[in-house]
Amino acid sequence: MNIINKTLLAISLTSIASFSVYADTVIRIAHDSQPGSPLDKAFTSFEKDLEKTSNGTIDVELYGAGQLGGVRETAEMVQENNLQMTTAASVLLSPIIPEFSVLDTFYMFDDREHAHRVLDSEAGQALLNAMDKKGYHGLGYPELGFRSFTNNDHPLKTVKDFEGLKIRSAANPSQIAAWKAIGLSPIPLAWGEIYTSLQQGLIDGQESAIDSIYTQRFYEVQKYLSLTDHMYSNHVLFTNNEFWSSLSDKDKNLINASIKKFIKNQRDLAGQQNEDTLDILKKAGVIFNTVSPEVRAKLKSSLNSAIYEEIKQKTGTELYNLVIKATKELR
Repeated sequence: MNIINKTLLAISLTSIASFSVYADTVIRIAHDSQPGSPLDKAFTSFEKDLEKTSNGTIDVELYGAGQLGGVRETAEMVQENNLQMTTAASVLLSPIIPEFSVLDTFYMFDDREHAHRVLDSEAGQALLNAMDKKGYHGLGYPELGFRSFTNNDHPLKTVKDFEGLKIRSAANPSQIAAWKAIGLSPIPLAWGEIYTSLQQGLIDGQESAIDSIYTQRFYEVQKYLSLTDHMYSNHVLFTNNEFWSSLSDKDKNLINASIKKFIKNQRDLAGQQNEDTLDILKKAGVIFNTVSPEVRAKLKSSLNSAIYEEIKQKTGTELYNLVIKATKELR
């Protein structure tokens, strides 16, 4: 975002905020999720709850559906305090907060509840604390869900079934190395290029959260869905550090209480939506298979062996060990 656009945005937001004449504190929140998504619904409830519990002294302004840009733009605006709050997938934050790289570990969590326990523990808080040095204050972890593979060639039932498939990959060296370790042929593509590439046969498949397979309409051009659950994906909710420090203890407590409700609500909505999406995909004719625990164990070993050293280096040995220890103790 260039300087002129940033200036115009700041003026626009200031003008909008001037209408909140009765509020002592204004919290502007931007996200790129679509209307009706779990994140959008949960933010709407958060707005109502916080304005009610603060008796109107805190005003929440929501800018959803990417109105103010994508993750990169909104993260920059929060850093500059033109926005006070946003969310981003941890994998998108790791280039600027390398400590979040630990969450790129494959098969880190046994299930959703296990992920919640770890992320809500001291280890999860330590990861949030790593945001401080970039001018952010981490608030918690909403949910995206487990990622699985789709493809047009055959069901993925054994490790050998992955060999030779052309799979979309993010332009991430660690991820590319991991896919190659199980015999895949990763092709780096932007998110918006996946559907067309699948449609034209440039790639055989992709991997993403279940809900994305529906919302991005991948199921229209993919025949098989193999439930590998190879990685748990989450959002990170964060605010501007200077803004947070300026708040009274009373307002911090009110906001934290509403955020606790927000995260539980969003996770519940995300879990239900993923279940509902599986039913929709089945009715659409997608052929399912669940990958066995034995095959998952083999995938876990191969995938993590390819990235272990790099992830540990990026995260830092002490923090890496803290998070991995929590995943074992909180099973």
